Amino acid sequence: MYLLDNETSWLIILGQGMTICVEAWKITQASRIAFSSKFPFISISDSETYEHSPTKEYDEIAMKYMSWAAYPILGCYTIYSILYTEHKSLYAFLLNTLVGCIYAFGFINMTPQLYINYRLKSVEHMPSKALFYRFLNTIIDDLFSFVITMPTMHRISCFRDDIIFVVYLY
Repeated sequence: MYLLDNETSWLIILGQGMTICVEAWKITQASRIAFSSKFPFISISDSETYEHSPTKEYDEIAMKYMSWAAYPILGCYTIYSILYTEHKSLYAFLLNTLVGCIYAFGFINMTPQLYINYRLKSVEHMPSKALFYRFLNTIIDDLFSFVITMPTMHRISCFRDDIIFVVYLY
């Protein structure tokens, strides 16, 4: 909705739509999903292989520490947006603030993998094909962010992936 509201190129919108579809498919492959007739209608739980792995323990530790930083930062961003940013309407304010929080959460959500790699002293769970795909995807995103019309926050989110990728490589 944010990309549509800010007159973004259809190439970016379609790419994000495909990304949402791929991420939804990945969730169905990595988790157990159960449907029920009671609210919230969908229950997502960890797969059995993940439940008993050291990765889950390290993931929980990393997310705990990241959340200590994330919530105050997101709260401060909301206050900053109220005070210093001009919005067309309440809808635009809510949309811009939520998107800013989502982009920040995307960055915060990628960092536990760095901690997991450090604690396990290994990156063998990431195949070379996946690493090469990430490398190409990062370069292509950067090139498109300069060429195609898109909101500034979305452009910045392309560069946040570069920071994490460089640390992954290190």
